[in-house]
Amino acid sequence: MINTSGFFGSVPDMQPPAHAGLELLQESQSGPYLLLKGHRNDRVVVYKCLQAGHKDDPVQQRILRREYEIGASLKHPGICEILDWVTLPGYGDAIEMEWIDGEPLDVWLSTHDDVALRTRVLCDICDALSYIHHKQVIHKDLKPENILITRSGGYAKILDFGLSDTDSILTGKGPAGTLKYAAPEVVEGCQADALSDIYSLGMIMKDMGPAFSKFARKCTRADREQRYISADELRSDLEHVGRRGSLTWSIFAALALIAGLVVWLALRRADPVEELFLDAVEQVRGASNRP
Repeated sequence: MINTSGFFGSVPDMQPPAHAGLELLQESQSGPYLLLKGHRNDRVVVYKCLQAGHKDDPVQQRILRREYEIGASLKHPGICEILDWVTLPGYGDAIEMEWIDGEPLDVWLSTHDDVALRTRVLCDICDALSYIHHKQVIHKDLKPENILITRSGGYAKILDFGLSDTDSILTGKGPAGTLKYAAPEVVEGCQADALSDIYSLGMIMKDMGPAFSKFARKCTRADREQRYISADELRSDLEHVGRRGSLTWSIFAALALIAGLVVWLALRRADPVEELFLDAVEQVRGASNRP
């Protein structure tokens, strides 16, 4: 018998939907940008373009183009994908990017308090940030609003490279960011670098609960040399703590199982319960100390 794959029920219309116009998602109050939702070639996309009062400004046009070129150079599952540079009738030049069905990190945190899940999201962010830095790009504006968590799977996606910097592009070299999350050296006028992004991630972690406090403190030390040297190092520490926690619970479960076994044996034999239990504990300690 041949098992045939196919759609259940009626066959869906495979033709691209008719263009229904663009939907305004956001109009920046502090910047010159518009975000529009649309579709292209049967794919939902987002367009970032300049507001009407700025679309003919050559400086803002160069900044938007710089964001496109930096974003288009980054291909990672933890980064919002930049698809194309297009011209929209009535709006002008725009960055076309993937549509992410998700919510900002701060909103997601309000309904997800599981430490293991938050740790996994942080590891996702560290992976993406490590990739960004290996590509010689500095984000310069890491904050909860620029990290989306997907509704499907709960994965982190870094977006908005409007203030980002890289060695190969000459414009946009000045200090920038959001004051609450910016490193002190950047606020004081120094050039941002990977350690500045680490600081911003630490400020984000301060709002993620006491389980991450010690990591946040190391990320945000005033002495730059005492911070994590990379997102990889931070991720390694997060993983180490996760493994240590798993080992602790494994030992606890083993002790509980052995305690039950000891009681059962004691009921069948004349040996003192305390002696049997202490022997069992010593065996577990020996096992946990072995590499």
